[in-house]
Amino acid sequence: MTEFLHTIVVDEQLCKARLACVRACPTQAIRVRDSSAKITPLLCIDCGECIVACPEGAIKAFSDTLEDARDFKLKVAIPSPALFGQFPGDVTPADIIDGLLKIGFDAVYYPAMEAEIVNIAIRDYLDSYRGPYPLIALACPVVVRLIQVAYPDMVDQIIPIEPPRELAGREMKKFYSRKTGYAQSEIAAIYIAPCQAKVVSVKQPAEGVESYLDLAIGISDIYNALLKAITDLRTADRSAVGRKRSQSNIQSAMYLSWAMTGGQCQSLKPDRYISVSQIPNIITIFDDIEKGKLKGQEFLECYACTGGCVGGPMTVADRYVNRSRIQKLIENIKGSGLSIKKEAKRRYEKDTYIIRQPLRPRTMENLEVTLGEQIRRMKDRETILKELPGIDCNLCGAPSCAAFANDVANGISRREECIFLSDHAVIELKERYGRHQAKP
Repeated sequence: MTEFLHTIVVDEQLCKARLACVRACPTQAIRVRDSSAKITPLLCIDCGECIVACPEGAIKAFSDTLEDARDFKLKVAIPSPALFGQFPGDVTPADIIDGLLKIGFDAVYYPAMEAEIVNIAIRDYLDSYRGPYPLIALACPVVVRLIQVAYPDMVDQIIPIEPPRELAGREMKKFYSRKTGYAQSEIAAIYIAPCQAKVVSVKQPAEGVESYLDLAIGISDIYNALLKAITDLRTADRSAVGRKRSQSNIQSAMYLSWAMTGGQCQSLKPDRYISVSQIPNIITIFDDIEKGKLKGQEFLECYACTGGCVGGPMTVADRYVNRSRIQKLIENIKGSGLSIKKEAKRRYEKDTYIIRQPLRPRTMENLEVTLGEQIRRMKDRETILKELPGIDCNLCGAPSCAAFANDVANGISRREECIFLSDHAVIELKERYGRHQAKP
């Protein structure tokens, strides 16, 4: 069975087993056992809901560092558009690019052209598609993994077009290989990510191929160093004369728009798409799709984070401030972005942006379990479920009575862990949570 990689970890020393993460997880991937939260890799979609829910800060996400790129001859940053809304209003894109160069990157490549091309490819795909609707955007890794885990029949409705960040990794390596003479394998494509899910998408893409990107660093992990570098450079500018500045004028409103809900839909007719963010809302929409309620819509743009990537767990600025700053940058572009749109149309090549391997649902069952054993477990599950109160109190450490019954049938939990079926379970709970009560 495939081993799934994740960037979310639980600090068992900080965890007080308060069950908030169990209740928040949309795929029921978390259980509390032995007085701490445990994450099931097969079910985890790296959405970060548990990180937000944990009152102790015991659940965290990690990313790569610049030190991890030390063996590459050239280190190139590929920033998420969300990065450009993180800093005070007088900080320009040029300041941010210069700051990235100062903290250790050799070059910066932002996927403006790739965003324009992907937008053309999406429209082209919609025009030629003849299958079930709505089609679902590939951009958010959490949404893709949610479908693979919880809505497997909808996998074929995901638009199989590489997101701009991946195409940027591919094109950047070609560009700098020609420019420097380095082999592409000697050039590090480092994505500056707004969330842990995109870090995971670099380490283990959902389609099971190797990413064009080599590393991913969270915005929050470099923010302080980057802000200091920007401040130092701006201070030096006041006394320096003729310092060479980066050529970093962002000409693509489309690239910046991908940081926000609705950004991918700008060139589509309003009655052809729906844009939605936050996991509970997405689940509601997906449930409606399964019931056949949204056949009239052609395109569904989903972001797990509130407002899009501007609300990612690895961003620093308030999501609404972030969005406002990006919108101001977009307004400043106005008609100056026409040239990049024309160039994107010129470069566009039909069917050359498709993902390299089809997406597949995650296999939920252990293939070594026989059909007879599966039937036996199913019967056990139904028997145990009838004994349970059905109030989903979570005190057994599972997210629901149904999940607990399934765990018992699979030998993961014991029937006696339910407080309604065993007096001993109440004693264990008193001992567990008594340790964390404040002393008078």
